[in-house]
Amino acid sequence: MPQDANHEKGLFRLMTFGTALAFGILGAIIFSMKDFVGGNATFEFSYRTILAFIIGFFLGWIFWRFIRRRARKARHY
Repeated sequence: MPQDANHEKGLFRLMTFGTALAFGILGAIIFSMKDFVGGNATFEFSYRTILAFIIGFFLGWIFWRFIRRRARKARHY
């Protein structure tokens, strides 16, 4: 099985971290918004904000791990 090039490893790390961070921030924003539909949108920082960030970060990280494993498997065949 061919080894990944150093630049490919770095690119996947960057994409993984960037996507995970974006998903985490998006989740935190979504769960901290209050009364968005009513026209008086406010942010309320709570444990749900932190939990949403962690879950979003994890989902973004898992997404790229899945993609990388599929790419390695496809390259193997």
